[in-house]
Amino acid sequence: MKKRKVLIGSALALLIAPTVLSNLSPQTVSAADTTEVSLVGTVNGSGVLVDDQGQAITSTFLPNNSAWKLGSTKQINGVTYYQVGANEWIAANNLNITSQQAQTQAQDTTYNNQIANSGQTGVAKWNAAVVNSQGQTITGVTLPTGSSWNIGSTVTINGSSYVQIATDEYVATSDLTIGSTAAATEQAEQPVVGTIVNGPANVYDTSMDSFSGRQLQDGSQWKVGQMVQNKYGYTFYQVSNNEWTQSSNMQLNQADAQNNVQSEPEFATSVTQ
Repeated sequence: MKKRKVLIGSALALLIAPTVLSNLSPQTVSAADTTEVSLVGTVNGSGVLVDDQGQAITSTFLPNNSAWKLGSTKQINGVTYYQVGANEWIAANNLNITSQQAQTQAQDTTYNNQIANSGQTGVAKWNAAVVNSQGQTITGVTLPTGSSWNIGSTVTINGSSYVQIATDEYVATSDLTIGSTAAATEQAEQPVVGTIVNGPANVYDTSMDSFSGRQLQDGSQWKVGQMVQNKYGYTFYQVSNNEWTQSSNMQLNQADAQNNVQSEPEFATSVTQ
């Protein structure tokens, strides 16, 4: 465990050590009792350490406000000590003790507040995978297409650029359309609408896996849902639950809307081979 070993720390420990030693003579040290699981102690006051025998360690101390994972406890002259390292203990009355879960939640809240006020937002171009700081995919966590997220700092993971969206959660920048929060809000409020051109436009029905025979008249406007492209390069826009029309027959009201096109290799291949 990394600790600050500096001259000022040693001097502080030496100044406090005589008092500690006088209180510990003669020694009455009990065997270590219960082990506290997932506790974190934040130093509040003296960071002086003692060894297994209750003797002050003058070469090392814990800086004020530093946090340490706590091990087992023991009683020395009626005072409770927590283990913070091999042969290193600190008095409980010099710690603010919380559960590791509570501390993690507090860190999450602090970070989420920071990114909420960052002024930057990312909109998922498609269902985007989420990874941790090691680049490992977080199972069961994806960003839905079109969803908007406040983003934090940009980092490089395994040679690729990622942005942070939560504590130890990152998304590839290539999976997001990044802009200001105000711009994202404005875009979210404006639906994607397509106007039929070169019509009438044939309608592909996914429930039939074929063109249904229905046609959309030239100049008519339709609110667009999902946008997909199949392996033959044909792009379709969704105009109702099961109905789609090809991009060649529709002009969208948002120039960057096509950034949300998802790859669906087998979509409508029966009618576009």
